[in-house]
Amino acid sequence: MATKFYDRLSNDLTQLLENPIDYNVTIGVGEEPVSQTFKVHSYILQSRSPYFKKKFNESPFSENHVKELKIPNISVKVFNVIIKYIYGGTISLEKFENSIIFDLLMASQELDLDELVEHLQTHLITNNASWLRLNFAHVYQTSYQVKNFKIIQNFCDNIISKHPNTIFESENFISLPRDVLISIIRLDDLQLEEYKIWDYVIQWGKAKNPNLPADLNEWTSDNFLTLKTTLKHCLPHIRYFNFSGEQVVKKLYPYQQLFEPKLLLEINTKLLAPNEPISSTILPPRNILNVTLPTRTNPIPSNIITDEHALEISSWIDKTRYTENNPYAFKLLVRGSKDGFDVKTILEICDKVSNTVIIVKVEDLNEWTSDNFLTLKTTLKHCLPHIRYFNFSGEQVVKKLYPYQQLFEPKLLLEINTKLLAPNEPISSTILPPRNILNVTLPTRTNPIPSNIITDEHALEISSWIDKTRYTENNPYAFKLLVRGSKDGFDVKTILEICDKVSNTVIIVKVEGTGEIIGGYNPLEIQNNDIGWCSSQDSFIFSLKTQNLKNSIISRVTDFNFAIYYFRSNSWLQFGNALSLRSNLKTESSFCGIYYYEKQIRSNTNGFSVEEVEVFKVSPRNN
Repeated sequence: MATKFYDRLSNDLTQLLENPIDYNVTIGVGEEPVSQTFKVHSYILQSRSPYFKKKFNESPFSENHVKELKIPNISVKVFNVIIKYIYGGTISLEKFENSIIFDLLMASQELDLDELVEHLQTHLITNNASWLRLNFAHVYQTSYQVKNFKIIQNFCDNIISKHPNTIFESENFISLPRDVLISIIRLDDLQLEEYKIWDYVIQWGKAKNPNLPADLNEWTSDNFLTLKTTLKHCLPHIRYFNFSGEQVVKKLYPYQQLFEPKLLLEINTKLLAPNEPISSTILPPRNILNVTLPTRTNPIPSNIITDEHALEISSWIDKTRYTENNPYAFKLLVRGSKDGFDVKTILEICDKVSNTVIIVKVEDLNEWTSDNFLTLKTTLKHCLPHIRYFNFSGEQVVKKLYPYQQLFEPKLLLEINTKLLAPNEPISSTILPPRNILNVTLPTRTNPIPSNIITDEHALEISSWIDKTRYTENNPYAFKLLVRGSKDGFDVKTILEICDKVSNTVIIVKVEGTGEIIGGYNPLEIQNNDIGWCSSQDSFIFSLKTQNLKNSIISRVTDFNFAIYYFRSNSWLQFGNALSLRSNLKTESSFCGIYYYEKQIRSNTNGFSVEEVEVFKVSPRNN
């Protein structure tokens, strides 16, 4: 087997970017005044990006034998990340805000960097799902305008199906493109009664034609024709035969001119004489979950945040994800407009109270007057002298202090700048010493995961996928080893026997010959019989980072009814048809397919043999 030295190769190519000898392309990125020219090599960019290959073929050489490109719509910060990825094949996202990562995703799509597009989508969903939800309308609309955003698109479809008001009640609903609206109303599991979907579609159509009369009694045949033309691609996706008689009369009859006479006649026929044959297509009813939610009697008493925001905060407190039924009550203690804005007031009212959340709505500084700054300066006059301004970095001074420059005496701000730009120049302002920040050493981990295949880091990654949150340390789950192939044998029957009736298991497989690590999480009880298909909404399969795979892949179940398959007689255990483990894993071929889960976890769909297999019971740690 060939030895691969990818790290050295990546480092050498990155050095070539930093010292671009023999470059033959310049790329002007961004718009003035924030722009930059990058000196690069066409043969590297062409081999990595179809976008650049096409552009270079279209662009002539200058007299200096250099091709000049301009990409003004991508920021310098974003392109810096992309060009390092193109040269070195590495990317680090830890220091970037979510909005920048989304801009990076858009730029990667424009530059035809498919691998990076997939990675960034997975990163956002795995680590930053809360940001996607808070910016849902923009994210969803973008995902349908860009063909390769299937991962985010599926994520958004799942949210809309369960929580349709997320989009229908948003202020951006009426601005949705037609194709996006159609993609929503086509969803089989959209949790909304059909007549309400009809109401929203009519609302959207009217918004696209603001000149239509507000009173329906004043509409002419031309008005109805205008609306019918606007909605002609939407109307076929309404499931009219699921309306009740009362809903047909109240909702459809007023808009009868939108329908062909035959359709409206057959809707009536199906209600009045259900057994009579009709020729119209009857779309199946939506898969509405029979979940009765408790009546919300105590909405959060806030003028700043919504119930959704409160769920988000509760999720952060518990480090889990709540989408409804908030386990916490938010009791209002202080409201500035009622109790005053002095911090002393807050401290007095909340004295000895624990587990508090303080919410601040920030005013737009661009709208502040000198009197506004003077008010704040007066309030903070005893606090400001104790800030250690000379320990700010240059970037922190610009971002944090400059917007509030009217709070400072001009001399102080000038000397803060002086100390940064010319450290040896004398200044007269008092320089407070830096704070004594302790370098905390974490205790030695005494309970590493008992595996010969995966590391503690891999276990953290799996735990993060189980909870749909991000863990970087202090794994909340213990992994108890149940089966190890080299000790217990590699027959699937053995696994089913040992793990019978055990739930919340992770099976880990090391592929022979490649060293790949793949596996699956099963929240159901393992069945040591011929039960066949079992339903689950939470199972997933994965491929973990190894030398042969730079980034981990997670693939969640998409067809819940075909999540897990048990067949002891044939010695089969399957996650859909996406990960099939059969007979003796050492001597028989297992395989990875594409059905019932989001995506493939191996690029090679051929059968494979197993070098080692382990099964773990995953349980919350007893703290």
